[in-house]
Amino acid sequence: MNVTIQVMGLKQAQRQLEGIGKKVDPVLRGALNTTATKSRAERYVKPLAKSIKPQRVRAALKIKRARRGRMDSRIIPSSSGVLVVNYRSWGYDVIDATRARIWVRGPAGRKVAAGFVNPASSGKLPLSTRSSKTTGKGKTYAYKRALQLARGPSTAFWFKQLTNSQTMAWISDYLQKEFAARLDKEIKKGAR
Repeated sequence: MNVTIQVMGLKQAQRQLEGIGKKVDPVLRGALNTTATKSRAERYVKPLAKSIKPQRVRAALKIKRARRGRMDSRIIPSSSGVLVVNYRSWGYDVIDATRARIWVRGPAGRKVAAGFVNPASSGKLPLSTRSSKTTGKGKTYAYKRALQLARGPSTAFWFKQLTNSQTMAWISDYLQKEFAARLDKEIKKGAR
């Protein structure tokens, strides 16, 4: 998913800064990087904190910062599934004596995870197995391994769920305010 947000008044700001011998690029880069960091914290980490520990969410939502030659900041979510045991709230629905379907609770409610629980066991851990897959070209990949901990939806799944028109409007407003504040600060510095 790729979303573009533009800064209003960039040309005017560029003319103002050129008048005092400064460039607009450092101001814009600072505003973009601060906006990306604040957006990750406010619009993604906080809503997901009820489901997954914030430290894990921050680690799974990488920020690629604006720099010279690349005037955009990006939040890149991890597409790897999050271990079910790392969710704050998970449970299972019993299917039969030895199998139960796993679910995890996210910001939008319950979501089924890939795996199972043995309700008859004493540990009741969320587990999964892997099998083999044959491609269209006839090549077989074997994924069969010993039992391992089950994985729930990835951070990218929740990122996509949380990115809506309200989030985009919030990010756009924050970027405009941050850019204006940095621009004013730079103009006051140059006026001295």
